[in-house]
Amino acid sequence: MRLEAKRQSRQVYTAYNLKRGQRGRALLQPDSERALSELCLSSGFTLIEILIAIAILALVVSSLYGAYSGTIETTEKVESLRDIDQTARLALMQMADDFKSLYYRKAESNEQDSPFGFSGGMEAEGEEGTVVEFASTSHLGFDLNFPSLRINRVRYTLVKELDNEQHHKLVRIEIPFADLPGEREEITVELADSVESLTLTYQNEDGQSFSQWDTKAKETEGLPPRLVNIQLKMAGDKSRIFTAIVALPVWEEEQGAEESKE
Repeated sequence: MRLEAKRQSRQVYTAYNLKRGQRGRALLQPDSERALSELCLSSGFTLIEILIAIAILALVVSSLYGAYSGTIETTEKVESLRDIDQTARLALMQMADDFKSLYYRKAESNEQDSPFGFSGGMEAEGEEGTVVEFASTSHLGFDLNFPSLRINRVRYTLVKELDNEQHHKLVRIEIPFADLPGEREEITVELADSVESLTLTYQNEDGQSFSQWDTKAKETEGLPPRLVNIQLKMAGDKSRIFTAIVALPVWEEEQGAEESKE
């Protein structure tokens, strides 16, 4: 009995010493190890913190996307306006060049069809057909074998677009060597699309304006106009009007009369 009691008391004493030693070693741990253990126990994010981070990220992404899309939209509008301006200016430059190179010769009789006559009209919007037709020394021939100076029959026409009947294409048709007999192959060039209207106003030497002009008519005395006012209306987000005023040269008969007076 005494032996068993001693054994039990020794076991209790040993267990007590072991627990006491573990506590002492825990108290003797360095501060860095204790801090690391506390940090490991407190690491991690709560669900609320994750939701707040996701919301902030969504706001940042949405603001960046809005700025990017706005920049792209502005760039597309600027490029569209630039293309319209460039197309309209090139078309007006070509028309001005053709008018400045006008060649006119009066027919022997008003009933005779002359390749050198001048006729123009069509000021109504949405109208389709020939706008103006005259003879000119300007040309767009792409054959290098052709001479650079020749008399051509130039015709400007509005053709409705297939995908939008309210818009037209401005087409320039050139018949080379109009002063020579025989048929010639037409040279067709599309100068502009998305055209709403093309309005030409003509003035005589007295400054009177006419919406139509025909060298066969009595009002024009068989002579071409002195000034042509061009208004080209282009379609887009907002319709834009481009204008040009062209002074026509002195025609052949007046030049001959002035030379005879001298």
